Amino acid sequence: MIKKQLLIGIGMVFLLTGAFFLVPHFQNKQVQKQERRGKKHARVVLQNRIYPDDKRFVTMNYVLQLMNQRKVRTIVETGTARNGECNCRGDGCSSPIWGQWANRNKALVYSVDIDPQAINCSSAACTSYSKRMKFAMSDSVEFLENFNKPIDFLYLDSYDFDSANPTPSQEHHLKEIIAAYPHLHKKSIIMIDDCDLPHGGKGMLAIQYLLDKGWKIGLSGYQVVMICE
Repeated sequence: MIKKQLLIGIGMVFLLTGAFFLVPHFQNKQVQKQERRGKKHARVVLQNRIYPDDKRFVTMNYVLQLMNQRKVRTIVETGTARNGECNCRGDGCSSPIWGQWANRNKALVYSVDIDPQAINCSSAACTSYSKRMKFAMSDSVEFLENFNKPIDFLYLDSYDFDSANPTPSQEHHLKEIIAAYPHLHKKSIIMIDDCDLPHGGKGMLAIQYLLDKGWKIGLSGYQVVMICE
């Protein structure tokens, strides 16, 4: 009887040990699968828009995969894609990119711009993803102050930057961050466009504000990606 119980006990030890090693293996497989999925989605939404030699490619590719990892569901964009899918190299074509990604991942995009013509062009380029996109004609700071949902991904690209007079654009983006801050959380992602420009580009003041709050630069290039952890 004692011998039988001993054998059962040894068997249980081996069973539990095997399970212990299988769990990390299973988790690793799941992580790898998620990473492959994220890379595939990034390639699909950037295709024919942002090419590998584009100044935005590395940061766009990075942030799309990060959005997949963090399961982003609410995207807010200030400064819509004013030329729709035209001039992607110059303007970035952000709205169609976020729209297609949202359509594939059951997310929602809120795109705000003060220019009605920009809203019309952008919404026309995003008809395939219209159920996943909401366009608002408004001042972006006011829009962010009144936003009533947690923001998973915030993309700032409003107020054109003037290297001869950088302060207005920089101050506007700082105001946007301050307005949006109550709606951000520890898994939120922020990306600011037009940063690798004279005087620190659009994001100089906003980035410093976030750094002072404990945020980190996830990736820096023409665009800067900020993460909380």
